[in-house]
This record gives sequence, C-alpha cells and structure tokens, in this order.
Amino acid sequence: MTAAPTVGQVERWRPEALFAAADGWAALAARWRALADTLHRLDRDSWHGEAAERGWAQAQHLEAAASDWAARMGAAAVQARRGGRVLGAAHAEFLGLLAAVRADGNLIGDDGTVTPDRSGELTSRVYHGLRQVLAADHDVAGAIERALTLAAAPAARPVATTPAAAEVVAGWPTMSQDRIGEQISAMSTEQRRRLVAGAPLQVGNTDGVPWDLRVAANRINIAEAIAAQQDILARPENDKIGAALAGGFGLGAGIGGWGTPGARDRVRAAAYLDPGWRAAAIAAHDRDAHRRIEFYRGLLADVTDPTGRSARVRPRQILAFDPARSSLIELHGDLRTAGSLGVLVPGMNTTVLDSAANVRTARRFVAAGRGEVAMITYLGGPFPTGPDPVTGLVEAADPSYAVAMAPRLVAFSEDVDRTVDATGRHVPVTYLGHSYGGSILGTAERLGLTADRTVYVEAAGAGVGVFDESDWNNRNPDVQRYSMTAPGDPIAWVQGLPGGPHGADPDEMSGVWRLGTGRRLDGSVMSGPAAHSDVVNEPSDAWHNLLAVITGTPVRR
Repeated sequence: MTAAPTVGQVERWRPEALFAAADGWAALAARWRALADTLHRLDRDSWHGEAAERGWAQAQHLEAAASDWAARMGAAAVQARRGGRVLGAAHAEFLGLLAAVRADGNLIGDDGTVTPDRSGELTSRVYHGLRQVLAADHDVAGAIERALTLAAAPAARPVATTPAAAEVVAGWPTMSQDRIGEQISAMSTEQRRRLVAGAPLQVGNTDGVPWDLRVAANRINIAEAIAAQQDILARPENDKIGAALAGGFGLGAGIGGWGTPGARDRVRAAAYLDPGWRAAAIAAHDRDAHRRIEFYRGLLADVTDPTGRSARVRPRQILAFDPARSSLIELHGDLRTAGSLGVLVPGMNTTVLDSAANVRTARRFVAAGRGEVAMITYLGGPFPTGPDPVTGLVEAADPSYAVAMAPRLVAFSEDVDRTVDATGRHVPVTYLGHSYGGSILGTAERLGLTADRTVYVEAAGAGVGVFDESDWNNRNPDVQRYSMTAPGDPIAWVQGLPGGPHGADPDEMSGVWRLGTGRRLDGSVMSGPAAHSDVVNEPSDAWHNLLAVITGTPVRR
C-alpha cells in the first residue's frame, strides 16, 4: 500500500497542472471524435467481397473504439478542470494554515506534528488540514478515474448490434419530439451513452432529448469547442499574421497610411519582419480564440448553488450549445424541487460571449426563490447588435431576428412543457421577453408558444404581425399576460408605431395586465433610459413584480 503523502510532499503539489492535463485531454477528445466521424463517412459501396466484409467490420470496431476514447477523454477533461479548482482551493487553504502556524515560530514535521504545542491544538489543526487536502485529492482522482473507466466500452463486445449514433439522429429532423423521447426511453443505459458520445452536437441541441442527456452532450460539445480554439492558437505564426492582415490588421495604423502608393505592401512587410508589428498581428489573431476559450471554460466550471440552500458547488446545466448558430440555453436552479420556472428571452446586443449578464439576472431570481424558482436563459439564435446608437436603432427595427428565432422558441416551449410534466408536479412556466426579446416572445405566441404566463418587459412590441389580442395563438387557452414599461424608457417611442415592425404596444393590448415599475431601492422613481435594464437587474419594486409573476404571488402596485 502506498504511504500517504507527507506535509512536505503536499506543499510541493502543483494542482494547476490539472488544467494543462484537461486542455490536452479535451484536444485528444476532439481528435478521436474527428477520427470516428471519418470512419463513419467511409463509402461502404466502394468495396465488396469477403475481404471487404472483414475490413468494414474492423472499421466499425475502430469507429466504436474512437467514440469511446472521445467520450473518455472528454469526460476526463471536464473532471480534471473541476479537479484543478477543487484541489487548488483545498491546497491553497492548507498552505495558508501552514504559514499561519509557522508565523508564530512553530515547526511542522512531515507527519503534521507541530512543536512546541503543549495543548496539541495546533497539531490537530494541521492533521485536520492535511486530511482535508488529501480527501480532496482522493475525490478528484476518483472522479477522473471514473470518467476514464465508466465511459469505456469492453473492446471485445459486438458493435454491429446497436445502430450507430449517426443513424439514430439522422431521422430526428423529421420526427416529433414525442417520438424522439420514446426512441431514447427505449434505449439501454449503454446505448444512451453511445448516443451522447457518438452525436453530441445533435443530442445536445435537439428538443425532445431528455435534459440530462443534453447536459452531458453539451459538456462534450464545449470541450470540443475549446479544442477547436486551441487548434487556432496552434497555427504557425506566419499563418496567423496572414489571417490578421486579411482581417484588416494595420488598417489606418500608419507606415505611410493605407492611402499612399505601396502602403499595403509596407504594412504587410512590417507585420512579417518587424518584431513589434509581428507580435501585434499575432496577438490580434489570437485575441478572439483566447476570449472564447476563457468563456467556454467558464461553462464547464462548477458554480455555487444558485438556490442558496447549500455551500456546495454544482456543474452548470447547458441545454443547448452551438456557437455556429449563436445558440446557448442554460437551466439555473433545481427543477426537481422548484415550484415555478421562468424563461428569460433577452434583448439586442446579446451574444453567446456576452451572455453573462443574463445569467446573473436569472441567478438573482433563483436566489430570491431559495429553491422555489428555477430559471432558463434562452439564446436561440443571433440577436440584433449595434456598436453605436444609430446602427443599434436600425438593427432593432429589423424584425427578421424575431421571425427567425420565434419558431425555435415555440419548439423549445413544447420541450419545456414535456419536461415539467415529467416531474409529476404542477410547475407554472413564465416567459419573460425583455426589450427585443419581447418581440421574439410575442411572435412565438402568435406561432403557438405554450406558456402559463408571459411578461413583456420594456418590450419592443407585442410581436411581429401581432396587432390585436386575437393574433396570439398560445396553446394554453388560460395563459396570463403581463407587460411592464418604465416611464421615460425610450423604448416607448417605438412601441405600437402604426405599421411598426414589432406589432402593437403590449401595454395597450386587451387582456394584458400592466405591471407597475414603482421605486428603486433608494426610494426614487424607477424611470428614464437606465430603467430599461434596471427593471430586471436592480431589486426594486419592478423586479419584485417580475418575481411575483414568476412565483404566482401578489404583485406590487
């Protein structure tokens, strides 16, 4: 039996090495996944005969093995990254304890014994600290070991008896969500694992797939997205410089200016030859990849329990992740115990990489519910964006974003409805459309959204093509509708314009309950341009009214 690490050995630990291991394993997972995909795409009609049969059987076996390794390494990368944080925190706390004990002139032996220590209290504290950090090490090692072994498949098992994941998901685009759910419910645990490992992109982003599988698949998708960005960072330097130049690096930066003869050639030469320009071009090329890696790693990070009921950290619950489609959907809180669920559809200038503010908004509602509220942040596609007020106004007037995203929100609402019903409890679902998100929500209601309550918060309108209450076609005939617009919010200038792109003013619609915005925490009136976002962020009267609608409790006037 291996002896337990000593104090000195633990002091020399470097938990940050787990992050490097995680990056390497994630990259390996992506490469194994690419190999499995390549093997699956082989043209089986190009080779026939006895040798072909043996060859295709071997290819199928290798494809299954590659999928297994992709699942193993992806899961191990997730656990190593989590382990780096958990063990790093425990290690730092232990080093702090040692430093505090030594600061008083005490000596600490390798076994944890402190001298002098007449009462034995200091020794007890060091022993306890050592046990804590060793327990963290044991938990991390166990999690990584389980990730590497539980995802593995016996090499000798037959692989032809189970349809390949690609074959399973190929039919999903033409199948109902109920049929997809039935198909998966008939699978064994091993078949589901293979499905997640073999087609994570489809599993993680298809309505009708059970949410636990979507979360598992998206952890693979996120790990592979990190690996893809790391591949970008690994490109040869001259390739990076060429890409930066093609993207406009150096435009207007000088060396004669772009407008003079030969200026472009001089800038190009400087970017390749001058050390300063060369470094700047490489940094410009790498900037977006670094930002994406940091953000994606955050999606894999554990977070404190948003319900506030415990000090434990929990993995994030990503229900959709597809940066190519600007899609990111996340569940916050515990749907197993929540008595109500809110779905937040944000407004313009929302992107995947700039979605942290929406997460904070959702988590505030969850925290206020103390376990009674769960929230979903919904980014179902690209939102209008504008780097300046003029461009922003033009983009916000474009209804095409709402028209494109609304059908996806309708489909997702069906999935939410099914998942909530599966809890066996009555959990009312409230959809909040903020700003441009109000137009998306209203358009989705026109197309058949399913909701118990809808709230149009500082909304651009009641929805594209919605000019009367009868234009809404919510599948719940008893849906309750609310609206909120703070006085002085500039959004009021465009709400309900005759022939406007986003439909009628929801504040004036029949059957819509108008929510007051009241006062801020400092007692001042919630009004003006800042109120546009503050109503969902500051714990004011307006914010409490939104929480009251979500929980079905009385609102403030």
